[in-house]
Amino acid sequence: MPRIIRFLLENTKLVEQACVFIDILYLVGKECDMSQKYPKPMIILHWLTLLLALIAYFTGDHPPADGLMGEIHVASGLSLAMLLLLRVGLRWHYRNQLPAHKLTRWQHIAAHSVQMLLYLCLLLTPIAGYFTLTADVDDFMLFGMNLPYFSLEISLGKAHVILANSFIALSGVHALAALFHHVVLKDNVLKSMSPH
Repeated sequence: MPRIIRFLLENTKLVEQACVFIDILYLVGKECDMSQKYPKPMIILHWLTLLLALIAYFTGDHPPADGLMGEIHVASGLSLAMLLLLRVGLRWHYRNQLPAHKLTRWQHIAAHSVQMLLYLCLLLTPIAGYFTLTADVDDFMLFGMNLPYFSLEISLGKAHVILANSFIALSGVHALAALFHHVVLKDNVLKSMSPH
């Protein structure tokens, strides 16, 4: 039996909790006004992604052998990968209900490019980290559970660091652009993703 199937079967509580979380996000999203703001589930995932990215970044100097810090780093990285899949699904689900910001052509191209690069980093950084982890150690316990293992004997440590730093830099550009819209252009771009 493949390890991922065995892992899911051994951790049914975790799978059930993930399903409850998805249901809650769906129900919260049904109640929100989509005309000027993003749907609440997308807002929640946006800020949760930021929190997990910061946790992963600040625990990133600790290799998996460092115990709890290593586990926190790996858990936050794996969570970011799972959240990306959920984000893409929600973006598709709400595709006709997203706020339509009045952007110039170059602003639209820049915003879309940064967003796609952020998504690409969110996808590739955990993958590179996972292959680095599996190349460096024989097994890894994540909060008392064995992490499913698919070792390809490829260490992508440098790629993992470059992708993570690129994600942080792109996030900074993203944040500065949002502040520019709020302070200089005085439009609703920043407010559209506000949790309030």
